[in-house]
Amino acid sequence: MIIWKLAFAMLAALSLASCNSDDDIVRRLTNEQKETYGQNISGEYSGEYIIIYKDKDCTDMTNEKGQHIITKAHEAIFGNVQIDVSDYKMQHVFFQDFPVSLISKVVDADEGLSRALAETSPQAITARYGFDYDTDYSHIKWAFIPNVMLLNLDYDGADHHIRLEFNNNSQYYTFTKDELQQPKAFRSLAENGIALQLEAIYDGSTLIQRFGYENGNYMHIIFNAD
Repeated sequence: MIIWKLAFAMLAALSLASCNSDDDIVRRLTNEQKETYGQNISGEYSGEYIIIYKDKDCTDMTNEKGQHIITKAHEAIFGNVQIDVSDYKMQHVFFQDFPVSLISKVVDADEGLSRALAETSPQAITARYGFDYDTDYSHIKWAFIPNVMLLNLDYDGADHHIRLEFNNNSQYYTFTKDELQQPKAFRSLAENGIALQLEAIYDGSTLIQRFGYENGNYMHIIFNAD
């Protein structure tokens, strides 16, 4: 009787250990995989920026009862632009020729800054990227984190060190392994749109204005490949 109880306990322990080991397995991409995938998404991708933004001139749309439905935002399209994706050694994305002057439309907290931005030439938004397995382990996630854009602007009789912060709209994008084996693999994502948002503007360490649907004005940026 004792032997049977002991055998049963050992079997239960082995079964539990087996289940736990399956649950605890975390698969990681190898460096070789990351380098290969980075090489295959690298390149230049031409397309357009679709920029949707809300400023003080946007109008509220209402229904027949006078109830607010949505605020109609502005839309601006800039063609003949491109993003450059580096290999896995650099892990960077460059959103080239971003029209910084358009940001002046949503900056209403500092009139001098708005005027200076309106005269600023296009700049690149840079971002770091990375790969990881999705939770199903059959798809591979690609995500990017925008870097801060730094501008030195002279207005109102002084030099200003401006920081433009962007975010990735809390999104990541997925590839299949087969897609990542193809050259120019990034095109399949870029054709469906890569999105980012203007988050905040600082003058040095001083916050000038924060942006987002809950903060009044906003700017939503989408890159679509040709």
